[in-house]
Amino acid sequence: MAIGRAAALAALVLMTTAVPAAAEDVGARAKGGYPEYLFLEKTPRAEAKSTAEKLARTVIAGRMIIFAYSGKLTDPELGDKGFSGEVFEKQWRAAVDAEMLDATPNQKRIIEKLFGAGRQVIDNNQDRLNVKGIAWKNFLPAKWEREMGQVFTARTGIIIKQPGRAYRSPVNVPDDAERGALEYFIKAGQGENAAQTVYTTMGKQAVYRHMEPIRLIPPCLGCHGQPKGAPDMLGYEKDGLDAGDVIGLMSVTIAVSD
Repeated sequence: MAIGRAAALAALVLMTTAVPAAAEDVGARAKGGYPEYLFLEKTPRAEAKSTAEKLARTVIAGRMIIFAYSGKLTDPELGDKGFSGEVFEKQWRAAVDAEMLDATPNQKRIIEKLFGAGRQVIDNNQDRLNVKGIAWKNFLPAKWEREMGQVFTARTGIIIKQPGRAYRSPVNVPDDAERGALEYFIKAGQGENAAQTVYTTMGKQAVYRHMEPIRLIPPCLGCHGQPKGAPDMLGYEKDGLDAGDVIGLMSVTIAVSD
């Protein structure tokens, strides 16, 4: 009888230990949650749309200035490129003067913080930009925007990011709303550029979300163009896209105060 009980117990132990545990998804993103909880800056609902549009256009203007300097920034013969944060900010402000004419006091305060964040990133990268003897310095408009967005979010809580169709930085992983917007713009083709927008919540905070397409321009085809799958200069596989195709989003999320 004791032997029978011992055998049964041994069999039970064997059964429980023989079942493999579910594999842990090591390195995966934690489930749930939101990217930002502390919204330091909020905007009235009546201003949310125009605030998001102004922020998006201001960021795009900054990107284009960096594109315009790309030849100089990648010249290995040059040391000091003369592209300080001060120089950049002056040109950036001039590029969006018209955008600020009808800005409300709240919008002006927020965009001032954007200017400060963008300038800080240029200043932070001076050693990289001014190194001599190296052409490719891994400084693109996308890198500036990514770093600027993180500084700006730290100062305001407003989220500015560039989710990618095939992202190369974990900062640019699209969330569900952004993935849906990307899919919409890809299916719609090159003629659809009106932003996808929605009022929703993050945690208990009401927010306004603005997502517009970033389309591929000719200078970017070296990394994102044809032929699909061929290695680009950074070792990534090319996306096989053409000029005008959607490469990502300009995504802005603003807390709404009413």
